[in-house]
Amino acid sequence: MSSPGTPLASLLDGLASTAPAPGAGAAAAWTCAMAAALVEMVSAIELRREDASPQAAARRDRAGELRPLVLALADEDVAAYGAVLAARGDTARFREALAAAADPPLRIARFAAELCELAAEASANARGGVRGEALAAVALSNAAVSAALPLVELNLGGAPSDPRLAEARELRAGAQSSWCSASASP
Repeated sequence: MSSPGTPLASLLDGLASTAPAPGAGAAAAWTCAMAAALVEMVSAIELRREDASPQAAARRDRAGELRPLVLALADEDVAAYGAVLAARGDTARFREALAAAADPPLRIARFAAELCELAAEASANARGGVRGEALAAVALSNAAVSAALPLVELNLGGAPSDPRLAEARELRAGAQSSWCSASASP
């Protein structure tokens, strides 16, 4: 599904189809990967300046590590949802599959929240036109968190005491905070 070389148009055609997957989880992962690519670009451009932040190289490298991880999570999300569909009719298996299906979007949200912080840092150090790319990375990573977390909540709807729900709320708050700080900076 998200293998390297798959044209974006093909991914979007799959998303627009009537097939049950890919869906919102894969879309959140792809959005997160785009944010990672923008953080990589903005940080690489920053590194060409004499006054580059000492964290710019580490930020670029971490975003480069996260990009393939979130792309792989798109495929994991599709597989997890497939297991949910396959378990219909067996209540115990269905509940287990739903609980397991909360993991890929939660991991997407974790990585997206981390990227939101990296993008906010990149935005604070960006100069000129590339600041727009940094702000877009903040917005995209925040959107990936916002898209992934309802999936976690829906999949865990039958388990209100599951600690992953509290983590999901914390991730949402952290991503919002990064967005607010980045968008408020001149």
